[in-house]
Amino acid sequence: MLGAQVLAALPGWKTKAAIVHRALWPSLILALLSILLWHQQKSFTERELHAQVRSESQQLADRLTSEIKEHLAAMRRFANFWTLFDQAPSQESWARQAAPYHEDFRYFLNIAFIDPDSEILRVYPQSTINLGIIGARLFDAQPAGREAVSRALLEQQVGRTDVIELLQGVPGIIHYLPIPRDTNRTLGAVAMVVSLPILAETLFNEVDTRRTALVLAEGERTLASQTPETPLGPWRYDTLLDVAGQPLSLSVQPDRTSLLERHDRYPIASLTIGLTLAYLLYLVLYAYGSLARQHRTLHSSNVELRREMRTRAELQQEIEWLARHDELTRLPNRRLFMETLKANRKVRPLSILICDIDHFKRINDHFGHLVGDRYLNQLGEIGHQVTEAHGGLFARYGGEEFVACLPEKVADEAYDIAESIRQRLHDANLRHHDGSRLTVSIGTVTLLEGALELDALMQAADDALYRAKAQGRNRVMAAPELTAAGS
Repeated sequence: MLGAQVLAALPGWKTKAAIVHRALWPSLILALLSILLWHQQKSFTERELHAQVRSESQQLADRLTSEIKEHLAAMRRFANFWTLFDQAPSQESWARQAAPYHEDFRYFLNIAFIDPDSEILRVYPQSTINLGIIGARLFDAQPAGREAVSRALLEQQVGRTDVIELLQGVPGIIHYLPIPRDTNRTLGAVAMVVSLPILAETLFNEVDTRRTALVLAEGERTLASQTPETPLGPWRYDTLLDVAGQPLSLSVQPDRTSLLERHDRYPIASLTIGLTLAYLLYLVLYAYGSLARQHRTLHSSNVELRREMRTRAELQQEIEWLARHDELTRLPNRRLFMETLKANRKVRPLSILICDIDHFKRINDHFGHLVGDRYLNQLGEIGHQVTEAHGGLFARYGGEEFVACLPEKVADEAYDIAESIRQRLHDANLRHHDGSRLTVSIGTVTLLEGALELDALMQAADDALYRAKAQGRNRVMAAPELTAAGS
């Protein structure tokens, strides 16, 4: 059934193909321009958003670097304070001085005092884990940091470990700052243990980690990370950090939702408007094309209708003309003659003629009907010319009989007109088969006054015609003038 519908629609589609093409191409061009504009705006918007997120990522990295610099400066101030003393600090004084630093830099797992033999004597805060490392000799307990400890205790230089596994079981960096007693001896060293996961967490708290994935790494090793539950976006920004001389990387990857929320709506709005306008343009052009096609069809139909109406009017006129004229002689026929008499019913005087060709049957019998028709036309032409010159109507009454209506003509004038017709036909030199001339007999009658009775008037003229025939033909006979119908 669907196939049948498609096949049935094909002829209609072919007729509309030109309209569709004319409407489709401008719409496609507008749609293409809208897509190109959208792509350009989208690229520009994405570049702006990309730069904005990268800038935020760089700001976060700068914040981490600044934090490291601040805590290094604080460490130096803390170490310089103990150079004022000649002996190792007590636990109470150590805790009192270390507490503010630990509060400001909560990613310090502990702040410890190490004697010249690398033994941990004091530690703050005194948590269970931290108390467990008191008395530990770092040269033995932490081989990875031995070089950094030696640098502080033996060379009186700031020592720093790489990212190592701390005694607390987390990755971190330990800074050792010497507390010199004189140029050759040290009172000990300050060890500040930085937990990189807590440092990263401190930094990550400044970011909405529900919308952004953050990873702090050393090479391929992840030191700290936060990942949202929502799907991540396609962009990831990696920034290199120098954490007290230790190269780390910070990766920032916003989730898809946050990128969409921050994405400018203008490109998609312009695309929607452009495609909508393209569709509306198609509808307008298609409607215009359809209306134009309908207009052309209607105009063509109107032209055809007007042509048909003209043809019918001409045919109607021809029918009406044939209804009132003789087809052979092109003269008015009996019907038009009678209508003319009725139209002149009040005209007085009113004369009529009845003409009949003498011995017309002989012509048809000897020469044929074509010659007979020619003779009829000849008489018709003569009668029409003479009668029309006097304001009358000459008509074929039937067969070889002709009649004439002569308004406002008295009997003598009617007689003269009839005689003129007879004489001109005689002079036309039309011959019978025996050489005799073609002649005509005419009867006339004139109504001077009274009501018009057609039958009586025609009968009087016909009687005059028969008298002309009886008296030898080729003559005009006038009936007595009538003052009332039949009198």
